[in-house]
Amino acid sequence: MSLRHDGDIASMSLKDLRHEVMKLRRAVRKHRNTNENARCWHNDLTLYAVLPENDPPGRMRGTEEELLRNCKRYIRRQQCATHGCKK
Repeated sequence: MSLRHDGDIASMSLKDLRHEVMKLRRAVRKHRNTNENARCWHNDLTLYAVLPENDPPGRMRGTEEELLRNCKRYIRRQQCATHGCKK
């Protein structure tokens, strides 16, 4: 974590800090509550947009097969967390 992006926090009033916390909480909850087909990489971009640095997120790396394999693994983990998995 880089503190160079967070210098604005030191000068914020308590009211501004509360506003910032609520904005971040709304963004995280919106991301968490997104489901089904709406859950995709662009959903992450919306979450990252609340950060002040506006740095673009990392690019996807690997072959298409690797990326799809990782997506399938992610989906299985999410399904297990929600519905439980049979071992």
